[in-house]
Amino acid sequence: MSRWYTCAPANFVGDETFFWRDSGLLSRGLQKLGYESKTVLLAPGFEGDLPGIVRAEPRELESSLWWREQNLDGVIMVAWGRHRDTPVVRAIAGSRTPLVLHVDGSGAGYPFFRNVETLKTLWRAELDNAHGPGSRSVQFLKEAFTQAVKLALRHSYLKYRHLRYATVVTLQTPTSLEGHRRLCSMFGGKAHKVNLQLAGYPISPKCVMNPSIPKEKRIIAIGRWEDIRQKRPGVLMSVCSEIAGRHKDLGVDIFGSTTEALAKWHRSLPSELRERIRVHGKQPGEVVSQAMQTAQISFFPSAYEGGPQALFECLACGATTVALDSPDLPGTRWAADCHHADLAARDTTEAYVEALERGLQKWQRAEYSAQQISALWFERTRAENVLKKMIAAAQAASVHTTVPIA
Repeated sequence: MSRWYTCAPANFVGDETFFWRDSGLLSRGLQKLGYESKTVLLAPGFEGDLPGIVRAEPRELESSLWWREQNLDGVIMVAWGRHRDTPVVRAIAGSRTPLVLHVDGSGAGYPFFRNVETLKTLWRAELDNAHGPGSRSVQFLKEAFTQAVKLALRHSYLKYRHLRYATVVTLQTPTSLEGHRRLCSMFGGKAHKVNLQLAGYPISPKCVMNPSIPKEKRIIAIGRWEDIRQKRPGVLMSVCSEIAGRHKDLGVDIFGSTTEALAKWHRSLPSELRERIRVHGKQPGEVVSQAMQTAQISFFPSAYEGGPQALFECLACGATTVALDSPDLPGTRWAADCHHADLAARDTTEAYVEALERGLQKWQRAEYSAQQISALWFERTRAENVLKKMIAAAQAASVHTTVPIA
């Protein structure tokens, strides 16, 4: 039996939630495909760890000998292309084990490539993070300077050097693929020798539309709402209040960490709105998946996103999406290219509400088919299908990856 392990160079808790996504999900997907598979995580372990996890010290992950002793046919590393993880990918490459590097992110967050768009994203991210116009401007200038200095050249080059160690680099979205192509061409020319492939965002096979559950006039929003800069709960609250006030038969489900600000906002709503806008907090994946089944639209007020996973889970459950039209939101742009998203042209409450109105009207006129949406995205994102692309790409590439000079 072939042995393919997954790896995340982080100290995650290996509970059931971990196996719902990323390295844990891919490991179980490999098992379903008939491979012997475990997930390698940083030590120490946790009491809630489930079987199928290998804990290793940093010195072991950075050792070619340690990886060679695992006697693997391949490794799939799910990470972010960070320079600090380069010793790990260098060690795997040095062990002559085929390495699929699955990289998160848009691949376009480099001011060297897209100055204006990146500055717009940084400005949006400071909307709720600073108090007052002056404070927001100061925070924006500090972040823009940091991004320009760290990312424009040094970080971009270090990421390119990091990617060169992989047998295959797989990306989640077409926007991410194009961004990484620009990155590699910038530093390595046309013959940069980084094997870049589009694989998609792997999600659980449990996230698929159930035809027996009818769609309702509902909007679902999922996020880490304590992340003010990226997820922007302030935008979420203003948009949900406005759209629910316009439609007396509309329901809104909000999942994810409930901050005090979010709870206070919900308590302050009129009772009629409070009954239809439900704040559920953190829930198991199965519970969230059930809510995705009934929702028509998923809403993402984020300033930027790599995926996100919840977007593709909702699409696989037959729901369209609404978000800002931005290259720093590559997942929603991909959905829009497939005519399964209604994007806001501006970063304002009015523009988001207009986009939601368009989406609701299309559902009412039966211009959207939940069955067709689910069929396309479930096939494209099912973990086993993504894994087949990864392994096929690795097998088509050279088995012995040449280790570049650091």
